Amino acid sequence: MKIKQAVKKAALRAGMDMCGIAGIDRFSTSPPGKHPQDILPGCRSVIVVGVRLLDGVIQANFRDFEDGRSDLKGIYGTYGYSMLPNFELTYACYAVAQLIERKTGEIATPCSTGPMTNGAQISIRHAAVAAGLGEFGWMSIVLTPQFGPRNRFGVILTTAEIEPDPMYEGERLCNPEKCGICTSICPVQALSKYGDKENTRVVKMGGKRYEYCSVGVSKCHMALMALKKELGGRENFITTDNPTPEQVHEAQLKAKVDDLGLQHTPSWYCGKCLSYCPAGNWGEKFKKTGLSKGAGNIK
Repeated sequence: MKIKQAVKKAALRAGMDMCGIAGIDRFSTSPPGKHPQDILPGCRSVIVVGVRLLDGVIQANFRDFEDGRSDLKGIYGTYGYSMLPNFELTYACYAVAQLIERKTGEIATPCSTGPMTNGAQISIRHAAVAAGLGEFGWMSIVLTPQFGPRNRFGVILTTAEIEPDPMYEGERLCNPEKCGICTSICPVQALSKYGDKENTRVVKMGGKRYEYCSVGVSKCHMALMALKKELGGRENFITTDNPTPEQVHEAQLKAKVDDLGLQHTPSWYCGKCLSYCPAGNWGEKFKKTGLSKGAGNIK
């Protein structure tokens, strides 16, 4: 069996919904320290595995956002953000890396997945696009045709030269000129608006050009970690609407260590942009079933 087929079969056996492969040439614009060969010298191929998030987990977010059931938010934290998807990705990355080293004698390095790991070695979302699994949505999250932004990804670097998959060439998955839901739904206005050229990020990869918003990371973290009462927090650890990274860090230190999960400071309190993005057949899954009332002009 060819190694490419074996890799994809191993990913599916490990519970993944998708697997794509990128050649090293697609990472020529990676910033210093984030190029695959900065992590694995001699890296020739980048393998990306992906797992869908359960619709039943995403609907728990709607119960919080639309029905005020904040007690259900832990379902998203456990099964959609911090824990299970990342454990599953970790096991899948390890299984694929083991297969490569056992079958080929080449080197394979599985990268960290999820918010509980010690740093991000490369940009997993850029790797997912490079491997042909989807394209960037305006909110900077990777959209796939099957699941929209409701996916998580893992990366394996290898010195094995594996035939790459083509970049995504399908129907456009995000149309920010007509949509803008992610920008309007953000509770802290962390996403720059489409058309704001000064705050638009441009990435060139594999002969393609992508644009996505500039994310106000400190604002986003304020919502993810619920550092204000209005964002689901226990108290106002931040009083400004436009915090600096230093203020976010100070607020984290003030917040009590959470004893309800594996993260000391939970980072799963938001997820609105991911939940309400219409890509990935959102209307059929959530609007028509009555699981969500929708937001803005979402269909």
